Parts: sequence; structure tokens; C-alpha cells
Amino acid sequence: MIRSTARTRTRTAHAKLAALVTVGVLGASLVALAPAASAATYTCHPSWKASGGLYYLYEGYSDTNTTNTKKGQSGDRVIEVQCLLTYWADRVGESKYDPKGIDGQFGTNTENAVINAQKACFSDSSEWDGEVGPNTWPCLRRWSTT
Repeated sequence: MIRSTARTRTRTAHAKLAALVTVGVLGASLVALAPAASAATYTCHPSWKASGGLYYLYEGYSDTNTTNTKKGQSGDRVIEVQCLLTYWADRVGESKYDPKGIDGQFGTNTENAVINAQKACFSDSSEWDGEVGPNTWPCLRRWSTT
């Protein structure tokens, strides 16, 4: 009787272990088959606002003209930068100003678009740093290629 109880316990333990392994394998398979979450995208809302006799473009996510925004950052200021760049890329028909999407992530595409915009705005190459700060914000908000 003692032997059969020990065998029963061993069989029960093996069955439980097999069930856990099966559940783990199936769970991992389902995770692998699940579609990847898509990156968030945002809609831009261009509007012109007067300030000091000049008009500035705003997209509805941030009204800063000074806060430094750069590669690796995310959030509303980045969305604003990406919307401004997209507006100008569409307006002048130059894809080099296009950040290749509006996802709120300041990555390489956004950085390259900022550098190209800085080259159009500033003749001094020291301004071509790929960061949007107190000089580049007004450039993006008032930029004109004429």
C-alpha cells in the first residue's frame, strides 16, 4: 500500500509538471503568434497665431519656442516637431524635411529632418546639431524657403 501511494504521488507530480510545461509552451507560442503592437500615430492640427506682429505655426501639442528637444526624447514636444516638419515637407515638396511619421519618438528620421531644416534656416553649420532649441523652434514655426 505504501508503494502504490508513493507511485501515485510520483505519477501525479509528473502529470502536473507535464501540464505546466505544456501550458508554458502553448503560452509562449501564442505570444510569438500575436501581432506586434503598432506604434501610436498622431494627427496634426496646423494653425497660425500672431505674436509681436509675426505669425507662428502651431500644431496643437506644444507651444514652446525654447525648450530643448532632441534624439531619444518622446512626448508632446516631439509630436509638435514632427508635425511642423511634416507641414513644411508637404508645403515645399521636399521629402528631406519629412520625419517619416508622427509617432512622438525623436529618432534618427526626425533628427535627420531637423538637420535638413536647420540647413535651410541657418547658414552657420554650428547650428546644424539636430536638436530643436531656442533657435530652431522659431525657425520651424516661421520657416520660409523664399
